[in-house]
Amino acid sequence: MRVLLVKPSPRDLEFGLAPFFQTEPLGLQYVAAALVRHGHQVWVLDLRFERRPLIRWLRDIRPDVVGISCVHILEADAVAAVAAAARSLQPGARVIVGGHAASMYPRAFAGNGAIDAIAVGEGEAAMPAICQALADGHGLESVAGLLIPDNLGGFSPTSPPPQPLDLATLPVPDRPAVARYQRHYCCLNYMPVWTVETARGCEHRCSFCSVWQFHRRSLRFHAIDAVRADYVSAGPNVFIVDDTFWAGRDRSWALADALSAAAIRKHWLLAQARLDTVVEHPDLLERWRPLARNFDVFFGFEAPTTEGLDALNKDVDVAKTTEALAVVRKLGFGVTGNFIIDPAYTEDDFQALWSFLRQHQLSRVGFTILTPLPGTRYFEQMRDQLAVLDWDQYDLHHLLWQPRLPVRRFFELYCETWRRSVLNLQGQKRWWEWLPNVRLRDIPRLARILRRTQRLMDPEAYLARCAFNDPVGAGSADGTTSPRSLESGESSRAE
Repeated sequence: MRVLLVKPSPRDLEFGLAPFFQTEPLGLQYVAAALVRHGHQVWVLDLRFERRPLIRWLRDIRPDVVGISCVHILEADAVAAVAAAARSLQPGARVIVGGHAASMYPRAFAGNGAIDAIAVGEGEAAMPAICQALADGHGLESVAGLLIPDNLGGFSPTSPPPQPLDLATLPVPDRPAVARYQRHYCCLNYMPVWTVETARGCEHRCSFCSVWQFHRRSLRFHAIDAVRADYVSAGPNVFIVDDTFWAGRDRSWALADALSAAAIRKHWLLAQARLDTVVEHPDLLERWRPLARNFDVFFGFEAPTTEGLDALNKDVDVAKTTEALAVVRKLGFGVTGNFIIDPAYTEDDFQALWSFLRQHQLSRVGFTILTPLPGTRYFEQMRDQLAVLDWDQYDLHHLLWQPRLPVRRFFELYCETWRRSVLNLQGQKRWWEWLPNVRLRDIPRLARILRRTQRLMDPEAYLARCAFNDPVGAGSADGTTSPRSLESGESSRAE
């Protein structure tokens, strides 16, 4: 079968990581490798950076199957547009949507006549099964783990969702499939960046996160030999995308030994880890540290108080932050991470956060607004309180319900929080101080990225897209600005 896999391009995102953090569509690269193993022809398009229009690819390739990735709900509208184009230009092709967000909240695509099925779960199993069924002349209803459109505008399952994959059976991702886009993948001043996965899933239960729900609180590992081969093939700057790196101590130690034996020292590594994991296994971090000249650890700090962490089901107390920072700094790791700003924050809460940042010397961190992601239990719990169901505003930087403070004051304090980050070019780090590690040809791109990030510190930029009715943009003195009613278009799109 001829298969076109597409990473859609959501509309230009104004806030958050988008200006400075663009990574490979690693999920599609794994799916591509699985399809190639089964003898299919595969093309991967990353429409964020593709110069040729989609229409030309569809006409040139004439695919039998078009697989569209929806990793985040922000991509839902872009996914629908790709599906419509595929249906119009290649009517005989089967259009399949998959990915994390589509699996967690398929209702976002209810009533979309261009989509033939939603593949629930991991695509490395679903897509080869779909192609085999079609090649054998069978219908999609014969494939396990799909959602098929019904006659009521919704979906009917072909069978219960499949069990999580045994990752040890997967081939390494198909890196040549996206090689022409590699120069676009970056993390601020590190360009280009490669992504590597050593494990999937999470055994914890943070209320705002959908990863543990998607993976059913499981944690699974790729074969060490496969990770080593993929790691060696990646370039000098690597983002390890595991949600809880260093989980599984013995296996992580064995992986460190295998990568050390490869005798390849990366220029930069970034890994995401839990605070308690770092505190409990400092010797493991010490074993990993020599693998890169620069090694950053990303922490989900989330809150500056134990009460705040408890509200998010983080299963750690704030003392772990102090301990973890001492461990990684002693071992020579860089520290980055994120805090979640609750719309219920008061001025005192913002002040407490700022004090925490000063106390722990945390400037290489980001800040997101508490957002119930569709498909999670938290989303259903908050459903009656949500005032916005426009997926474009689910970028973790918009208010989805009325904050405790007046809207304008909330965004003023939110932006002041961002001004305390290293991205503030009027603050402690000027633009030219970002130049180390940047190739000469990438300096103009870095300048554009840094210029875009300054919107994070402008309250007017947020207020211009705020979903709440407030003619003067200031909110009432008691913070009781009324949220707008759902527009009919938003309501029908969400349902």
